[in-house]
Amino acid sequence: NRLHFRVTVVIFLASSLLVTCLEWVGNGSKISCVMEGAVDSWTIPQNVINTYCYVLTTFTLPKHWNTKIGYESAHQGVGAYNPKTDDVTYKAYYQWVPFVLFLQGCLFYFPHLIFKAWEGGKVKNIIAGLNQLILVKEDRAQKERILANYIVESLHTHNFWAMKMLLIEFLNLLNVIGQIYFIDAFLGGEFSTYGVEALRFIEADPENRIDPMAQVFPRVTKCSFYKYGPSGTVQTHDAICVLPVNIINEKIYVFLWFWLIFLSGLTVLALMYHIFLLVTPAMTRMMLRSQSLYQNDLPFDEMGKHFELGDWKLLYILSKNMEPLVFGEFVRELYNAMRYANDNANALANNAQKQPLIA
Repeated sequence: NRLHFRVTVVIFLASSLLVTCLEWVGNGSKISCVMEGAVDSWTIPQNVINTYCYVLTTFTLPKHWNTKIGYESAHQGVGAYNPKTDDVTYKAYYQWVPFVLFLQGCLFYFPHLIFKAWEGGKVKNIIAGLNQLILVKEDRAQKERILANYIVESLHTHNFWAMKMLLIEFLNLLNVIGQIYFIDAFLGGEFSTYGVEALRFIEADPENRIDPMAQVFPRVTKCSFYKYGPSGTVQTHDAICVLPVNIINEKIYVFLWFWLIFLSGLTVLALMYHIFLLVTPAMTRMMLRSQSLYQNDLPFDEMGKHFELGDWKLLYILSKNMEPLVFGEFVRELYNAMRYANDNANALANNAQKQPLIA
């Protein structure tokens, strides 16, 4: 869960900030375009062509991806262009990258907001400071006794709470997988194999390889600017644009590809692990013994006769938040409280049976 709502959120927000702050580095330009033509009163100002091409998108030519640079093309995807016959690939998503990264960071935090609302500080409130080793034994014993009495009084009431905590795991898994598909759609279907293609590029022959990152985030593109000339007719100005921002974008999304794949696999394993613990109390007891440094005298088997799934889940979470010594003391105190409550219940039942019937 922390990998989702802490680490991943920080990664996305830092990536968004990095792309946004690029304008404060160097000459502060995310795009620089150049055009051919004589310098006269009809020349398009540099800031105008830069803004125009950045806002109204640039494009590349698929037919020039495999041509020889310097002879048949000026750069990968940039070369001679016939608007009537040539296919073009427009690249506009770089404008939205910082906004999308920020939105995705918020989406990764959203399941944690639901978790906080559903969990309601349950563990924090009932643990009463036992997540730290209290040196004064009397204070520690008193807190353990209070917590044990709460567990006994609320026994068999934690199943729905445990199911909601498990649902958060499903939400995390659905979210990370959905984010992968979302980025793939955002990048025009080129993200799903982005990391694999990047690895192949590293291993390929340096003289013949084509950079897949440059295809998704091209550093050099074309742009067509249309304006009226001195005679009142429409003139087409062909510009070549350099996009320094895509150097940052391509590195960010390569890292995100590997991170999201890793996070997806880890979330699947974590979900399977928690489901396995819920449905196998024997495994839960073994894990609890490991949390208590294998204190073999802890009565988990006797306690398990009265526990349900939610009770095991709560006890397991408590074990993850307590020192092993404190947890061992608490389990003994809980067992004594359960025995005391069971003896009282049996005594009350026996007294009720001995009461004479009133005619």
